[in-house]
Amino acid sequence: MQVGGNDMPIEFVQKPRIRNTYLRFRDCTLVVVARNRKSMQKALDRHRNWIAKHYKQVRESVRLFDSNAIFYNSARHAVKYEPSGSRPRSEISEGVITVHARSPEAANRHILRRMIAETQSMAGEMAYRKAEAIGKKPRSVRARRYRKWGACKSDGSITINFCISMLPSDLQDYTVSHEVAHLAEMNHSRSFWDVVGMLCPDYKALRKRLAAYDNKWREVIPAVNPAKSSDSGNSGTETQNTQELLPFQHL
Repeated sequence: MQVGGNDMPIEFVQKPRIRNTYLRFRDCTLVVVARNRKSMQKALDRHRNWIAKHYKQVRESVRLFDSNAIFYNSARHAVKYEPSGSRPRSEISEGVITVHARSPEAANRHILRRMIAETQSMAGEMAYRKAEAIGKKPRSVRARRYRKWGACKSDGSITINFCISMLPSDLQDYTVSHEVAHLAEMNHSRSFWDVVGMLCPDYKALRKRLAAYDNKWREVIPAVNPAKSSDSGNSGTETQNTQELLPFQHL
């Protein structure tokens, strides 16, 4: 499919029993789940503007993780894997992160655990400090893999996407401020944004900048012998990657 002068890849998943047509972008590929190809084409024609808008966004997004590279401390670092029989460890020197581990899988797990630990320390300290400024106290602050940048529950529990440790410091500040503000306002009303403004005065510009970053975790060290995917037992389905798809009427 041609979008903005570029050939946009499409993955079609046929599910004859569903009533709605679903879609999402996985990197720069549009995944469409529909009853048949006729339904898919009808949806593509109807939502061409939405597709063009979001395709442009994903093409221009900054990927924090990529094959053999990671965005760390506001700069892109190459990732080098060194086989080692000892306990996994990593070191950073002149734009290169070297990971020593028994296997690529172990190296990726080490990177993930290290980033989560760093985010937990940084975001936790920042969240409690900002909450004190508005007379609130979080029940807990937890960093982990998360589909959004963060969330705050009504009980005061805050979840922060571990990827914020790779963002510039001002974007880290905005992300944490946003979730802490929910301790005072569990909505996105004008009052909520007033609280965000107290904690992070330049939030409007930072919010726009944050939208350019892709926070999806990817294994940065490729497997030595990557397993080939199998589609056995999935007759009529061209791909199995259908998680977190949104129906068109929710766009």
